[in-house]
Amino acid sequence: EAQEITTMMLKNIPVGLSHDQVKESLLSLGVVFDVLHVPADLRSGCNRGYAFLNCPSPGAYEGAATKLQNSRLPGACNSKKVLEVCRAKMQGKAALKHVARGRQATGRKSR
Repeated sequence: EAQEITTMMLKNIPVGLSHDQVKESLLSLGVVFDVLHVPADLRSGCNRGYAFLNCPSPGAYEGAATKLQNSRLPGACNSKKVLEVCRAKMQGKAALKHVARGRQATGRKSR
């Protein structure tokens, strides 16, 4: 049986945005998600330009992908970066929470 696709990698996030700003921008667009991981550089504190988010269902994933692909995040006024949506290699809420928790706890770099 094929695995349900619910987790995406969102590329080209403006690096000046914090985790909370990315979250608020996504919510303002009406994106539905249950886990958000925005990897940050430990030295600068800036995000790495990408994020992972898990949607509660394949339908919510499709809706989010449609809203986000080739769009810009609100709140990033000076950025011309256009978002790109990719299916994440690891799928599911539990897998994403595990990766996010592990990276924060160990300080390891995100891939």
